[in-house]
Amino acid sequence: MIFFDAHVHIHDRFSLDDFLTTSLMNFSRQQKIMNNGDKASFVLLLTESKTADYFSRIRLESEQRSGLLSEKWSINKTDEQESLRLSHADWPGFPLYIFAGRQIVTSERLEVLALATACKISDGLSTQEAIDAVHGQNGIAVLPWGAGKWLGARGEVIQKIIESGEAGSLFVGDNGGRPTFWAAPKQFDLAARRNIALLPGTDPLPLSGEDKRVGSYGASLEGEISEVTPAADFKRLLSTSGVDVKPFGARMNPFRFFKAQISLRLV
Repeated sequence: MIFFDAHVHIHDRFSLDDFLTTSLMNFSRQQKIMNNGDKASFVLLLTESKTADYFSRIRLESEQRSGLLSEKWSINKTDEQESLRLSHADWPGFPLYIFAGRQIVTSERLEVLALATACKISDGLSTQEAIDAVHGQNGIAVLPWGAGKWLGARGEVIQKIIESGEAGSLFVGDNGGRPTFWAAPKQFDLAARRNIALLPGTDPLPLSGEDKRVGSYGASLEGEISEVTPAADFKRLLSTSGVDVKPFGARMNPFRFFKAQISLRLV
């Protein structure tokens, strides 16, 4: 079984070592909740902005250790440019895969996630153009929910794209930052009716304590990924007709949500 977080930002204020270790802790906790004693793989799907490139930094660490991660970590390249396989001495047998990916800001001030691709796609494209560009780079195209962004005219853009989208090619994304009082948008129901799967993730904010959330909100997927081509295997599983993506974890409570919003504005 595969446990994944489909919306991962690594911010400079985080300790990378603690961040990745926390993801293992949270994924392992969810595995125990599901009473899944079988072999499992854990996956972090990066959604880096145009100014961030932690994937390249970790990849470079696999060639020449610089102290970015402790010696408890081993870092291995795969046969893919967009994936890395890590393992931690305290979690033997449970590999942590990191997939490269970008967060694209579109001309409509919406976001498109380009998951499991090492290619960089420029901001400023229309939302549909950005999705097409992700597909052109063999990435996973996701429309992620954002507070206030799926309402009004922008909400209509999202709805039209979902209406014309194809299952296994287009995905929608929820994130742990959507507070518990905020109902799921109507576009999620439309996507479900069209068999367009929802890929949840934590979407950590650049605030103190947010690094503890990684891997706490995501989904599980039946199947296995190989050590050689994990990203390709993951994409193949997601594109399978009738894929069963099972969300797990809890979203922000109201107090934490409003505290985070105030903190972001102060920053």
